[in-house]
Amino acid sequence: MEDTLQALDDLISQFLSLNRSLWSSSDDADAFLEAVDELTSTIHGLENTSEDHALLESFDLLLERCSVRLKDEFQRLIATSSFNDYHGDHNIKKSQDEDESHTFVALPIRDFDIIVDALPEVVATEAHRIARRMIAAGFGDICAETYASARHSFIDESIARLGVHAHLAERFKSASWEELDTQIMRWIPAIRVVFHILIPSERHLCNCIFDGFTSYSDLAFATACKPFLQLLSFANFIAAAGHNPESLFRIVDMYDALTYILPVLDEAFDHEIAALRECLGLSIKGIFVSLEKLIRGDSSESAPPDGGLHPITRYVMNYLMAACASRHTLEEAMHLDFGCAETCLINPDRPTSLLAVRLAWIVDVLIENLESKSRIYGHVPLGCVFLINNGIYIIKKVNGCELKVLLGEDWMRVISAKVHQWVLEYRQATWGRAIMILERDRRSGSSYSVVVEKLNHFHNFVQAVCQVQSRWVLVEKQQAMDLSTMVEELVIPVYRDTIEMLNETEAVEASYVRPEDVKLQIQHLFKAMAKL
Repeated sequence: MEDTLQALDDLISQFLSLNRSLWSSSDDADAFLEAVDELTSTIHGLENTSEDHALLESFDLLLERCSVRLKDEFQRLIATSSFNDYHGDHNIKKSQDEDESHTFVALPIRDFDIIVDALPEVVATEAHRIARRMIAAGFGDICAETYASARHSFIDESIARLGVHAHLAERFKSASWEELDTQIMRWIPAIRVVFHILIPSERHLCNCIFDGFTSYSDLAFATACKPFLQLLSFANFIAAAGHNPESLFRIVDMYDALTYILPVLDEAFDHEIAALRECLGLSIKGIFVSLEKLIRGDSSESAPPDGGLHPITRYVMNYLMAACASRHTLEEAMHLDFGCAETCLINPDRPTSLLAVRLAWIVDVLIENLESKSRIYGHVPLGCVFLINNGIYIIKKVNGCELKVLLGEDWMRVISAKVHQWVLEYRQATWGRAIMILERDRRSGSSYSVVVEKLNHFHNFVQAVCQVQSRWVLVEKQQAMDLSTMVEELVIPVYRDTIEMLNETEAVEASYVRPEDVKLQIQHLFKAMAKL
């Protein structure tokens, strides 16, 4: 065995002393691998039969020297793949946003059914021959780590070509939301390419090089793909950073991007993607809580002086309309339970769904806030006009989108009843007083002077109302017309009765304003309020 050791040492040392790659000559590569095979076989035989530990140690030391050279050759083979030969490709353009002037960014990809051969087949075959020897010699872990190390630069540059960076979260830790928004818009298509093309291609290459050695293939793949995990971590960063309501739509886009890759997801990423989707889902829930707090916190002491639409109403309703465009995603996020999203039976068009309940609650909080604001006016009719305007706007927005399906008919009846109640309160607060003037002291008599006094008081009151309320606004023109009709139906019959009382006094040539003129006065008022 000493002679065998010496012979192998002499043979292998010839190869180890060469200052060039053994794989530059196929004959040298074959001869070296044969020598390694013989050495490995001899060691295995000795381990079973010999008790000469010193001899075994000498063989192991020689094998370790071989493994170092195999590692170097393996790394050199894996690292031969580079983008340098493709800078002239018509599918490649220079990035204007990267500091590294040599980085080239790929144009958008529309066909995701692609496996990229990152290494020529002959190179992958030779790398497999080395991996097989290193694993047989007990250096499989080193081989897997060497593979990953050699692939990192390729993977990093692949990510850079997509217009993003593996360390996005670190690079933009102190960025404004506008800057983050730009990065999110790059991250989403990049993630699609990563999981549809780059990761499957990397898995394919690992399987080729470590064919027959699944555990080492998985180890090499997981270690090599760490830059992809770092890219994914950007979603965690955004979920934590996106607290304001405006961030909802980008977070939904990121959630959808992760959902889109589920059919092609490599099992090695199952836990990470599930955790990220849960994190984004929790962020979505938190954003709706933030929206509720935003509404409750809008305690501005000012309200539109003309009783018109409040900015918070416009903001919230337009926000909810936009959110409903993603109601399937939002509903899933509301139901999401870590690792169990697929078990939830979701019907986003059901008024009792979690999303529907949340949206109904937000609108209820908005209405409660508006009712509080209406008391700022200190004038009941104007407060009622303010509530009518905002209530009608809410109903119109709900009817114009999927909110109507989500909130349901029962909720719509409740809010419509509220608006009707505000209309009645306005009518009573303003025109009920006009009726009281005409009906006051009806039992005390109906002399000419009494009736004339009532009419004068009534006309002065109506004139004052028109002077003040013509400066108010009714946002919905149809509502103005409906209110005009309602007031006419309330006031004109009572006014006619009062005129008849005047005629019954037998006063000679009693003069009065005709009911038709009072009716026109009311119509002009509501046209002025509707800005017609």
